[in-house]
Amino acid sequence: MKRMNLSLISALLLAIVAVPTTANSAEIVYPKSNNVVINSPETFFIGNEKPDKALKINGENVSIHSSGGFWHVVKLDYGENKFVIDNGNDTQIYNITRNNIKTTIKEEPTYQSYEKPLIIETNADNVPLRSMPNDFGLNRLQHLQKDIQMKVVGEFGNYYKVQLSRDDFAWLSKDYANKLDTNDLNIQRIIAFDYHEDSTKRIYEIKLSDKVPYTLSESDGLDLVVYNVKDYPYNKYEFHIANSGKLFGYKSYYTDDNKLIIEVKKFPDINKSTPLKGLKIAIDAGHGGTELGAIGCLKDNEKDINLEISKTLKEKLETNGANVIMTREDDSFVGLNDRVEIANRNNAQIFISIHNNALPDSVAHLKSTGSETYYFYPQSKELAKDVVESLAKETGFKNNGAKAQSFAVVRNTNCPAILVEVGYIINPEDNAKLIDKNYQNKIAEAILHGLENYLK
Repeated sequence: MKRMNLSLISALLLAIVAVPTTANSAEIVYPKSNNVVINSPETFFIGNEKPDKALKINGENVSIHSSGGFWHVVKLDYGENKFVIDNGNDTQIYNITRNNIKTTIKEEPTYQSYEKPLIIETNADNVPLRSMPNDFGLNRLQHLQKDIQMKVVGEFGNYYKVQLSRDDFAWLSKDYANKLDTNDLNIQRIIAFDYHEDSTKRIYEIKLSDKVPYTLSESDGLDLVVYNVKDYPYNKYEFHIANSGKLFGYKSYYTDDNKLIIEVKKFPDINKSTPLKGLKIAIDAGHGGTELGAIGCLKDNEKDINLEISKTLKEKLETNGANVIMTREDDSFVGLNDRVEIANRNNAQIFISIHNNALPDSVAHLKSTGSETYYFYPQSKELAKDVVESLAKETGFKNNGAKAQSFAVVRNTNCPAILVEVGYIINPEDNAKLIDKNYQNKIAEAILHGLENYLK
């Protein structure tokens, strides 16, 4: 399994309750019980102990951080693996079973081409049109609204292959499609074009006889392709929207009267001495409520650290003149789509989601440390890069870079949006910094400076 720096996966692996121990025992936060099945070639023991203790696991010395936190990687053989944890005063026994799972070769679906095309219609809003027939990775071409018709020429597993024009094809999950009782796709007409702008955005309107599929992508501005329309080569209308300077958010949608609207936000007038003044910035403290996130070696919940850093960042942003929108301000659960909706409803100009990281068992040996940022749209890459560089420079966290990833909170926002993994909560050194109020202040300050660098 490849490395997976996802807080959601980390939460599933590490959102646990520490195993009960005696007063003289080391506190083991992970594995979650003394008898557990872990089907991986390796795992780790994560927990805490007094720094002056001589802690051993199966006779191997365990390094204890000055904070008391530790993590220790162990190899797993097939069958039962016995581990004796000894701190000089008390011993604990852990039995970890690694099953010898026989790999069954799953029959792969084969592509089936249709003799006659099938006409389908999207049955929901925000339907992903994909470049590949799978539901992971960076393969989303566009999100389509309900009631858009397309021609299907084949299928692969649970995906329809749709033909958008003579040479353009895409994939759509069968779950989001209703079959229509016809084999003929009606070609639509572009009736009118319109353009207007205000102080914050430019608006392009295309009036059509009915809704049709389209794609909008970034390329030194925006490239719009509208499919299934008459009077254009291969029934495809193409339009480039030029943009001078940085893209600062955009959205596209259909109105009830079949107008395709493209809204392109203008980059705000920035005073370089006070670049944050007047900006609307959404801060999203990851997890919350029953969703703990990852749990650190000192038994801290990721959700609480995320919130503390987010609150500190909010105060600093407001001190510098920004208008801050919080997706949560207490220990409450907020769904992923709700977080995005809060930002979009309040017309946020920048979105920052605060998280902390962990690792699955299969890559325990990496013993990762440091900060990384994630973005989905290219317009957010520079922001992600500026923030992670500032974090590394000002906090001492290792710079793990800015990376493209299809996370819901950065994929569906209408503005530059990033997810920040500040540090690895399961790493004792990172964990100690993440719960330290002074370091939380440094972290917030660094993110603020990264924002300022991006805006300048």
